[in-house]
Amino acid sequence: MRGLLHTRRGSAAFATVIALVPLIGVVSLGVEAGSWYATRKNAQNAADAAAYSGALRLACTIAGATNCDPQSVDYRGKEFAAQNAFCNSNPKDTTPYPDSRCVASLPSKISRAVQIDIGDYSGDYNAGTFTTPPKGTGNAVRAIISQQQPAYLAAVLGFKTVNIPAQAIALVQNPTKLCALALGPGSGALKLGGNLSNNGTGCGMMSDTTVQFASTPTFTGSGWAVYGQTGCTPVSTCGNIAVTHNYFMPNATNPLSKLNSESFNSRTGSSDPKTKVTCPTSPAPPAGTKTCYTTSPNAPPATGAYGNLTVTTGDWLNFAPGTYVFYNATIKINGGTVNCTACTKWPPAGTGLGVTLVLLGDSSLSISGGTVALSAPVTNTFSPDLNGVLIDDQAPTKSSNAVTINGGGAVALGGAVYFPFVDVTWNGGTQSSNTTCSEVIAKTLTMSGGGFLSTEGCGPVAYTQVVGLVQ
Repeated sequence: MRGLLHTRRGSAAFATVIALVPLIGVVSLGVEAGSWYATRKNAQNAADAAAYSGALRLACTIAGATNCDPQSVDYRGKEFAAQNAFCNSNPKDTTPYPDSRCVASLPSKISRAVQIDIGDYSGDYNAGTFTTPPKGTGNAVRAIISQQQPAYLAAVLGFKTVNIPAQAIALVQNPTKLCALALGPGSGALKLGGNLSNNGTGCGMMSDTTVQFASTPTFTGSGWAVYGQTGCTPVSTCGNIAVTHNYFMPNATNPLSKLNSESFNSRTGSSDPKTKVTCPTSPAPPAGTKTCYTTSPNAPPATGAYGNLTVTTGDWLNFAPGTYVFYNATIKINGGTVNCTACTKWPPAGTGLGVTLVLLGDSSLSISGGTVALSAPVTNTFSPDLNGVLIDDQAPTKSSNAVTINGGGAVALGGAVYFPFVDVTWNGGTQSSNTTCSEVIAKTLTMSGGGFLSTEGCGPVAYTQVVGLVQ
């Protein structure tokens, strides 16, 4: 009996068991924490995808494009969260998202939440601030995704439930100014001819549909780029141009989309825009001028518009600064001289100086010869939405309303020219002698020859858009 009381057999095993109890607890807690980490990683993947896809949809809204996805930012964000197995479970989201991996029911006491917000992001990457304006507008999309579940071994540390959150913010950015933008719809909205040789300060050209090449164009100087929203044809040429190019971009911004719904678009009339005058001696019109005309703005009167306008060889027409509204007008300049002697530089010497032409109804414009030197007003006293706009053409889509600008290097157009519903052919139609801004936005844009394009000094400017995760 005395020996039995003094034996040490089994003591080590007992001590080992005592030591293993907390060790097993720590290891088990580590395994549970590991499962939290895996859930957090999956939630973050879902948040990244949700924010990015929502921001792509937001970019189309910001662009003012007509070919936007009919689904909302909220839908697209939640769709891609669902494809990563995260859906709202309280209340349950029963939307049948394509390729959803959300299960019919989660294990007991586990719930998931998905929240998509539109807001403004400002500041540096990873350190900026996201705010949500009352109207739900902004430049970024935030996705907040979480999973709440019971705590098991962690309950010994006082945790009853564990919330595993993830957040991502995708920002719509505007990296590049555009001097040429084809809005579409239709394939090949931007068509670049084989003889194209643009000059100027260098800027981006973009199609909100596809880009179409006749052959490989050339560009003089640096800063040029060609972008498209849905591809390029022919494929054999797409990669051959020697400037920056990307044919799969979000829609570009249209800074002039507001002009499509202006109240003054309802104006009508057909009065003669020209008044014959004695040719001045200072400034004297070009040699060979036979007939001189002037014209005065017909805005801001509440009603009325001008009709047809023709300028041909031997004519000299001087525009007084201001806004001119035309209705069902055929405007043809195939010779002579058209200018605004008070505003031949862009930007004009004085704020407010310049000319804006507003074309309504079934109007058409053709510049196929002569010398044209016109620039837009920095400040338009008729409508601030026309600031910096030289031509606002609201003519409907008709082949007869197509616009041709082919000045052979003798046409200087300073400011933005806007043709949202018609096809524009731009053949070497500008020169840089009187302007640092020449920007064209059109339904379709066909360019060949050598033209001057630049965004330097422009007022309203279109921009490319890219989407990036910033948080």
